[in-house]
Amino acid sequence: MEHCEVSRIILDVYETCNIKNFPINCIDVIKKLKIPLYKYSELSEIKERECYKVSDDAFKLRGKIYYNDSFPYIRRQRFTLMHEVGHILLSHNGDTKENDDEANEFASHILAPRILIHKYDCRTVRHIYELFGLSYKASNRALSDYRKWYENIAQTTHRASESERQLELLFFPEKKACQKIEYEDYDEEYTPTPQEIYADIRRTLKAGLPLSSKYASLYRMYRKMGLK
Repeated sequence: MEHCEVSRIILDVYETCNIKNFPINCIDVIKKLKIPLYKYSELSEIKERECYKVSDDAFKLRGKIYYNDSFPYIRRQRFTLMHEVGHILLSHNGDTKENDDEANEFASHILAPRILIHKYDCRTVRHIYELFGLSYKASNRALSDYRKWYENIAQTTHRASESERQLELLFFPEKKACQKIEYEDYDEEYTPTPQEIYADIRRTLKAGLPLSSKYASLYRMYRKMGLK
């Protein structure tokens, strides 16, 4: 399916479900789209065990979506849910790589529309992670894809698609949807401020993740300066 058609379907979802905030409430979206949705915990023990054999987080079967309501990795489950919605809205038949790739593209774009990555000036993986609620892996892919999207617009048509401009208006109604996206050199390396670096270190430690050797050295220096 053409990208412009996927963008139109995503716009329809935003308008139908009155999505105004991020991260998207995927459960609410599925209910508003009137797609049958079932929790694993509401099923019989036999059916629940069968569901776990299919997926730990969520899956689609005959136009219905089943999800593990006790799944601990919410960001991953959010992507999976929108992946299954993509299969349904894109009218996929059969489990093919092409359909799976298209459903992944749908999930990524509906959770973090490229036009809104641009409008919210998300230049790092962490920005996308925090605003749109994607996992770090999905955020990294979205940022990489956004840069290709931006480069294509900046160097060719200078226009987002009509559906993308309409989506922009839903979130920025006080301004006209951009007819032209001004080009900036996004390939230029962004240098974070010391305050941004320290905040990043604190968030990394709070999440229980290891620091890079560079950040570990900077953290020791900040501690000597009396920062906590």
